[in-house]
Amino acid sequence: MLRRGISPQALAAILLIIGLVIGIAIGYAIKPAAPAATVTRTVTSTVTTTVTAAPGAPATVTVTTTALTTVLKTITQTLTAAGVTGEIVIKAWGSGSPVDVTRVDNIERAANILNAFFEAVGANIRIRVEKQFFRGDYMDKLTAAFAAGEAPDIIAMKNLPTLVDGGYVIALDKYIEKYKMLLEDVYPTLWRAVKYKGHIWALPQDTEARPLYFRKDVLRKLGWSEEEINALPEKIRRGEVTLLDLMKVAKEAKEKGLVEWGFYHRPNWGGTPFLILYYQYGGIAQDPETGKLVIVKSAALKTLQLLYKMAREGLLPPDMIGTSWRRIHSDFVNGKVLFWFGGTWHWAEWQRVAYHAELGKLPEEYEWKNIGFALVPAPEPGLKPMTLSSPYLYYVTSQSKHPELAFVLILLATSAPIDAIHAVDSGHLPVRMTTVDQPYYKKSKFHTEVAYMLEYTSFEPLHPKYRAWANAFITAITKVEKGELTPEKALDEMIKTMKAEIGDQLIVKE
Repeated sequence: MLRRGISPQALAAILLIIGLVIGIAIGYAIKPAAPAATVTRTVTSTVTTTVTAAPGAPATVTVTTTALTTVLKTITQTLTAAGVTGEIVIKAWGSGSPVDVTRVDNIERAANILNAFFEAVGANIRIRVEKQFFRGDYMDKLTAAFAAGEAPDIIAMKNLPTLVDGGYVIALDKYIEKYKMLLEDVYPTLWRAVKYKGHIWALPQDTEARPLYFRKDVLRKLGWSEEEINALPEKIRRGEVTLLDLMKVAKEAKEKGLVEWGFYHRPNWGGTPFLILYYQYGGIAQDPETGKLVIVKSAALKTLQLLYKMAREGLLPPDMIGTSWRRIHSDFVNGKVLFWFGGTWHWAEWQRVAYHAELGKLPEEYEWKNIGFALVPAPEPGLKPMTLSSPYLYYVTSQSKHPELAFVLILLATSAPIDAIHAVDSGHLPVRMTTVDQPYYKKSKFHTEVAYMLEYTSFEPLHPKYRAWANAFITAITKVEKGELTPEKALDEMIKTMKAEIGDQLIVKE
């Protein structure tokens, strides 16, 4: 039974819960008319969130408080109306590196928040989260769980087309509409990563960006001033410095013996910088109307021509594809390479893995002194800088007995204060625009300074045959970088392969 009224003590508890969940994700600064009591609650073993109760809170805060209270009341009433009482077990599965365990831990945090609300309003409902976290892909385990009728309620993974087409997850459109007041601060571009076949199937759980890293120490040796070095990211953002400009800088650095190579990129597809360049040259990878994959020949050709030029001019190793990751990181960390198309998570990796010949693991102070980062520059004047993101996603499965409750849990698990914990501790970027204002997030200078890149991000297409598309593209790139084929011939071969592998799910544009 729900209490008809809420006591002042219960209301205070609810307001505390609201503060813990939303923090300043609401986009308002709460400025009390007079000093007020401060309540502190530990969120994790190392993170403390402080909430100041404001007796004379402005109307804007009241509106937001009402919105969240409405959300919490709504899910409580939904469960009560369905006759749900006692303990509800919610199973949550996720995967990643050890630091990514917050993908499931945050579901438990969200459950604790709801449980506190249930207690405050006298609802005889409690949520218990059963977590499983895997170090690698768990699709086989998920398939087996579905076959046995024992699937989890919530999963954190990618694989959206496979999950949707296989019937593993449900569309979330109706819940997103119902609770949209608490989703307004999701980065708008991230919604593109969860839309498929006309529906929204997930909430973004985390994301990242793929910057261009550069060696500040090498630029200093080329005569750049600190002011010029510090201004480079902004000039790239404004399109004043292009990739062609940086190729000239790389050529100068190599000719003067300051580096062995001007550029390194990934040893495999991964989208960086290949898909970024393709997009920058005007390419699209998926038709928004039909969902079919697309290859724009002119954009693909320009991408191949640029990489061919970089390899032929000695700025990029011709055997870059297939190079070991350790060699790539070691060479950049030790200053043998001027520019590296990497990922935001590499900043933390260099602090945790001993790549440097003398220092081993890099102190962050060394990184700030010697390494800079920027968007991937426009390839040439008139084009735009860009980055790429590949978000992890929260889904509600089709076997969940409490889908709306599961949705509210992932909604709360991605709210700004909790989002900040995952982003900083795991080396990812936030999914909420207001997370950057969280105290814990602000403590990480790197995260604060790269967050703007999400405004320039792009995504890989959501299609079950995308891997065949990407494999054909990376094969063409490998051959042009090695000089085995000209860009024109590599393009022809790539198109033939795509047509054979993808069939009528491919649209070829000039």
